Amino acid sequence: MQFFSRIYQTYIGSHIPFFAAALAYYALFSLMPLLFLLVGVFGFMLRGNTELEQAFLSRLAELTVLLFPTQPEIAQRLVTFLTKGAVPITFASLLVLLWASSNFFAALAYALGVIFGKTKPRLELEFSLTQVVTAYDPHPARRWLDQGLRRLGVLRGRIAALMAPLLLGLAIILLALLGLGFSFVLRYLPPGLDVLRGGLELILPILGGFLLFLFTYALLPSPAPKLSSALLAAALAALTWEGMRLGLPLLIPRTQYEVIYGPIAGFLLALVGFYLTMWILLCGAVVAKVFSETPAFKE
Repeated sequence: MQFFSRIYQTYIGSHIPFFAAALAYYALFSLMPLLFLLVGVFGFMLRGNTELEQAFLSRLAELTVLLFPTQPEIAQRLVTFLTKGAVPITFASLLVLLWASSNFFAALAYALGVIFGKTKPRLELEFSLTQVVTAYDPHPARRWLDQGLRRLGVLRGRIAALMAPLLLGLAIILLALLGLGFSFVLRYLPPGLDVLRGGLELILPILGGFLLFLFTYALLPSPAPKLSSALLAAALAALTWEGMRLGLPLLIPRTQYEVIYGPIAGFLLALVGFYLTMWILLCGAVVAKVFSETPAFKE
């Protein structure tokens, strides 16, 4: 009972629902530039393939005539905009995506820092001793050196924040490609190995979620939990997330949401999914912290 009491106290003191809701909104905001990035990539595809451009223009013209009978030229203007604006759209959306995703990971790292008991920026702790030593040193060169080190630390932190989403995004892409490769191989298994096919289809999503939760718990928090604690917390979070992924469509059917909320039903369902995902991730961090403080896991 004491173990669960510590989990509850840590959960209450870390404001998990508040951070989960904030991170869910931030995650949706971070995905918006991705839509423009896909539009820019599609513009590049149209520029490099004349047949695809003509086919897309013909289909778009048919849709435009149905929606805007008095303005059929909208289709040609849209295709021209996509082909000519592919470079600026892609470049601008990529920059905004990097900025938004880096801020999202910074907010996630801050929330994990609150859970693990460290809310001050790492830079303040790194240079606190230097500030004490140089506070009474009037030499200008020493002060300039201290200011340069501070700015270098800020720049290093910003570069790390920009690279973190790229690395984690690359890990997600690699895991997705690995899953697609396994699913392709599973189709050509002999008929007698249907049990193996079903087992792998069940295990692979859980394994992918486990690795992502483990990377998050091992890399973002400061101080980081023990590896054994991170492994157990990632396993619990992955199993909970898999249950949420399978059970949420049964509890909240999309058709009922579409009847009630209309066109925004998809947005609301995505928001609910992001909120539950962030809540599971932060609750896993709470479990990892309590496990790290348990004497059996300190050794």
